[in-house]
Amino acid sequence: MTKPWSEPEKQPLKRLEVTDGLLINSKKWHIAHNYHHQRQNLHYQSLNQAGIVCGLGVRLLKKTATRTEYEFVLKFQPGIAIDRYGNCIILEQEREKVIAAQVIPGESLLVYFVISYKEPSQFKNLDGEVTEEYEIKERTDSPQENEVELCRVNLTAPKNIKVADNVFDPQDNELDFRYRYPAKWRPLSIIRTAIYTNLGEWQEVFSDDIQPSNFSYLLQSLDQLYPALGTLKISDKSSLNSLLEYDLISLTDQQFQDFQQQQIDDIKKYLETGGVILIEHSKQSQEIGQFMQIKQELQQDIIDTEKEVELNDDREILLDELRQITNRLESITRNIAEFYNQKFKTNLESIELIENHPLQKTPFLFNQLPSVNKQPILVLNCEGIIVVIGNLSSAWGLNGNLSLSRETIRSAQEMGMNILHFAWRRRELTQLVK
Repeated sequence: MTKPWSEPEKQPLKRLEVTDGLLINSKKWHIAHNYHHQRQNLHYQSLNQAGIVCGLGVRLLKKTATRTEYEFVLKFQPGIAIDRYGNCIILEQEREKVIAAQVIPGESLLVYFVISYKEPSQFKNLDGEVTEEYEIKERTDSPQENEVELCRVNLTAPKNIKVADNVFDPQDNELDFRYRYPAKWRPLSIIRTAIYTNLGEWQEVFSDDIQPSNFSYLLQSLDQLYPALGTLKISDKSSLNSLLEYDLISLTDQQFQDFQQQQIDDIKKYLETGGVILIEHSKQSQEIGQFMQIKQELQQDIIDTEKEVELNDDREILLDELRQITNRLESITRNIAEFYNQKFKTNLESIELIENHPLQKTPFLFNQLPSVNKQPILVLNCEGIIVVIGNLSSAWGLNGNLSLSRETIRSAQEMGMNILHFAWRRRELTQLVK
């Protein structure tokens, strides 16, 4: 894969000052040429990300090395790629490379094959032209920012490498092409999320987690539904993760109830940096969902009775029932909000009561919040605290215990993306004054 986007160097560009009678020598020519080269690279880095343009296929060959041994060779097909700096990498003819990595019996070794731009050597042809070069490498650590991945293989037995039987799920010793990415425009930002585990620690969520969670399913959907936000892969994992590095952290109400004051204080500091915490509150969610469903049905019945004058008495009865349900619903919601208000010294309220709330309109518009398993959800918010009353995340991915329609899953995912967008945007705006 290619590394996530990182900011270009903040160095002013320098160009040649042109005056009448200026004599051009090689030094001045390089100044003028480098200015345009750096400008092009800066432009590409700002708007695009590295990847493969075309070709660069990979064939696996098995060749005899000695009378008793053989070796595996990768033959790379002609093609074009662009690195993160905007440098064109052109492989004009087939190139072979022996798989040289050795693995200790009983262990595994992840090997990457990457291609990168290489500054031209001093050799010139008869016309004084210099051909730009490339380099294909085999490496056992993650690709560098200037490299484009062509394939990888997780070696456990170096003498048994083969093409994957299932290209969507390569096994050990099979060529893996899932992390070859096309050159394309870059996302606005890379969003980082973490969930609180039963081990009492924050664990970062990746879109390609080996054991997918509801959150990882949501991140997988970003690329198709809202590609303006990007995600990290497992291979981007850092050993120096801090709570302050995440845009969004998530936990359940049961987990939060076990938090000590020091943990709550840490979250408060996190919120001050622009972070967002998502608490999925399941206690009383079924009761609230039933009340909300009844409320919606009453509202529809009231609309139906307005069409006929003789149903005025029925409408008054329905209005009275609606007031009772609304009061009961507000009472339960107020108690839930008050619990978190006391912990965080905040003032949570339903986003449906706040005009033009970003969680309801950006990037997806919601006139009515989603329902999961026929249970409407409720969302409370104040600053960086989001409390979802209901099981919204259960509809983000595959769940064998629920029979959910495609419309329900898509609606829940879009609400989840509104939450991710809110977290990214809040952090971005907050950090501008830090």
